[in-house]
Amino acid sequence: MRNRQVLLEKLGKFTKGHRDRVAIVSGGSGLGKSWVLEQIGQRLDGQPHRLIRSNKHDSAWPLSGLFSFISAIPLKLSPEISGLVPDSTDAEVDRYRIAIALLQELTEKIEPDTVFLIDDLDFMDPDSQRILGFLASRLQGNRVSFIATTNSATVPEPFDVFQRFPLEMMDSLTLKQIAIDESVFELQESVAEILVCFARGNPGTLLEHLSSLSEAQKSNQEPLTLPYHARIESSSTLRALEARFTATQITALKYIAIGPVLPFAVAIKIPDVTEHDVSELVNAGVVRFSQELLNLPNALMRSHLFWGLGSMQRRQMHLLIAEAANSIELKLFHQSRADDSQIPSHQLIRGAVRLVDDGLIHAAIEVVEWALTRLDSEHPAPEVLQFIQQLGRSGHLGIAWRYIKYLDGFSLAPEQKLMLLNHEVELRVIEGSIIPTASIHSAVEEHHVNNLALSANLMSMSALALCLDGKLGEAHTDLQRARELFSAAESAPSPRFRHAQVLHDSYTGHQASVMSSYQSVIQRKAADVNGITFLTVASALSTLGYHEQARTALLPVLNGTRTEIVYQSLGLLYEAQFAITAHDVPRALRAVERWNASPSVDLMRPLPSIVNAWYWIMKARPDQAGPILDALRPFVIGQLPSIYSTLVTELQGLQALMSARFDEAITYFQQAQLAYGEIVSIHYVETCVNLIEAFSCAHHDQEAANEFRATQSLMARISGRHAKMLILRAQAIALPGDISLARFQALLDTWQPADGQLELARIHHCFGTRLGTAGRQEQSIEQLVIARTIYRNIGALGWAQRVDSQLSHVTESTSEDTSFKMLSPDEAQVVAMVRKGMTNKDIAEELFITVSAVEARLTRLFRKTGTRNRQQLSAHFTARSN
Repeated sequence: MRNRQVLLEKLGKFTKGHRDRVAIVSGGSGLGKSWVLEQIGQRLDGQPHRLIRSNKHDSAWPLSGLFSFISAIPLKLSPEISGLVPDSTDAEVDRYRIAIALLQELTEKIEPDTVFLIDDLDFMDPDSQRILGFLASRLQGNRVSFIATTNSATVPEPFDVFQRFPLEMMDSLTLKQIAIDESVFELQESVAEILVCFARGNPGTLLEHLSSLSEAQKSNQEPLTLPYHARIESSSTLRALEARFTATQITALKYIAIGPVLPFAVAIKIPDVTEHDVSELVNAGVVRFSQELLNLPNALMRSHLFWGLGSMQRRQMHLLIAEAANSIELKLFHQSRADDSQIPSHQLIRGAVRLVDDGLIHAAIEVVEWALTRLDSEHPAPEVLQFIQQLGRSGHLGIAWRYIKYLDGFSLAPEQKLMLLNHEVELRVIEGSIIPTASIHSAVEEHHVNNLALSANLMSMSALALCLDGKLGEAHTDLQRARELFSAAESAPSPRFRHAQVLHDSYTGHQASVMSSYQSVIQRKAADVNGITFLTVASALSTLGYHEQARTALLPVLNGTRTEIVYQSLGLLYEAQFAITAHDVPRALRAVERWNASPSVDLMRPLPSIVNAWYWIMKARPDQAGPILDALRPFVIGQLPSIYSTLVTELQGLQALMSARFDEAITYFQQAQLAYGEIVSIHYVETCVNLIEAFSCAHHDQEAANEFRATQSLMARISGRHAKMLILRAQAIALPGDISLARFQALLDTWQPADGQLELARIHHCFGTRLGTAGRQEQSIEQLVIARTIYRNIGALGWAQRVDSQLSHVTESTSEDTSFKMLSPDEAQVVAMVRKGMTNKDIAEELFITVSAVEARLTRLFRKTGTRNRQQLSAHFTARSN
């Protein structure tokens, strides 16, 4: 929706004194051009404006468009103009004289700042288009604006000289929200996703389809009927098409309309249709051509064409396509439409599964819906289960849910019930929903005897859910049960069992087991490893603080080695989460942006909201982060797995800490600390350190010391350099007086580039805060300025803003001079030479030292100033000298 709002802001300038006062909005049928004009009219308030709507049949009548314009003013024609109007449809029109006469009258009678909104300009007759174009150009001098819409990319003359704004397709999330908002009845999300799939970015088409659904279909009690019945007469659409295309092209359109897709090779076999005819339709944008397949992107047009055909004519066309098609799936579909009795429904649904594999999701849905509407005594539950599984792998989770609910209404065999529950739980895992462990245990207890492997997989996912909820003891019990069932079934453990096992190992600190799984994964061919395994191992490594290894394990998914779309989408989300956990701010910011640009932003809820909240906190945009956290807050207790609710609470604490609301930050970090329960991970260590820092900033020094003593042994259970640096920082914060300052200095001396720039900045920041508390103002400012520089360089603007507020009590000159005062004479000399553009060799010769000695001094300067290279070092001091 954002692109529409931006467009309205731009168009508003054309109505309020813009140097040009004529704009054209172009876009295909259903993209919402009329809506744009209506919105502009509403925004004009008291400003005079007129809306002129064109009719598809206007182009056949001389000056009919001009008369619509005059009627909307309203303007009584003078005798001079009336005498120029032709009295028959074939008479010549003197456009120039009419335009000049109208210009004179309108100049006198039209109120300044009037806005004319012309809908579907290209439907007008050419003479009207030229006259109105002339008027629009000349009346700008009288502060009169024209905003017109056109259905095609080619703008009629002379409007083609004015600025054009093409309407873009709407994204699927926005369209789905429109469907839900505009539905008269409560619309299930799965049905909304199907509507979005068929609307293909067109909001107008979506609304037409939405209104065509019956109440029974909206309640999801029956399969949908596709393509949808059009609300208006098909004959009018056909007449409009006949005015634009040849008879053979209309024939081609009808053939394309009766199926979800039509192979190009079949289209050119249609009697009297040539390759040129089809190419013209593609070039005109009416027909889309992809993967050697043709389809009508405007589903509403397709509906008009489909239902405009007689039933006998449709059967004959289906037969012709079935005979010519090479695709087994499409051949079966058209044969079944031609002769309803020959092709079993289960066979059609198996074909739909293959269509999903080929990325033809809208075609697959249509085939399945057709198969389900023609059921008699047969019930293709196994095939529908397979279709659900394939929808999940392709990332169409909402649509998969629709068919799960559909099967719920049937009497299924025990094995089918367990398979359905497996699919349901799998979708819940991918979505990030609560997993019903009680239902799993009940179903396994009832049906495990004859379905050992299915029951074992369900127990694995129950263990996974318990891990995410911090119930590690119960998760261990379920893992043991799953292992016993797999053994009894003489079956290898499923990917979800390995997922739960590795996650459990990471939460319980079994690093050797996790590293063993990692070595096993990277030594195998990527094509032989399930996508879940890559994601699981990477997640476990990140939890333990092995960030580089986590990134390596994730690379096969990010590089597209795994073909499953859902795993590739999850890979983008996990990349953002892992970069945040690794405190690699620049990479994390880029990763969040890549995730948001991807189509599958509904996966692993609420993780997308969590990473976006972190993103806006780093960007110092509380106006963006606040609403996200507010939306998550009601779900923190009891409605999210504890691992996610803890992340939400930590972010709330982080935002409060940055905003100097220390008591509030303490409360949040204490809540997060308690929520970890049995889990002691690097996240737990970070929470404890943040809590200790919040206590110290609030001048609760004794509480900070007590907190460190209480959690030190637990934090020490996490090995690795990252955890060690965090614990040492917490110790420096908790210690009193000069001992604390000495520990901070030691931390800076032992910092290494692999520890990360954010950790370096946090050390300088905490050091500066402690120096200020100790009354060492000048040294405090020195450390805070370094921290601020690093924060800004890596993009952590939220932390930089926090430092700014701490420095706000110090005069600007004092703050600027600090960067220079912190340099030794030798360092100041090197900085001066770098700013002059001297090379390392030049500096070495000038100072009579070696090049390696110059490099060593530069390295110390980079560390002291928080810069990364010579350019940043020079800019750092240049800005302060200015």
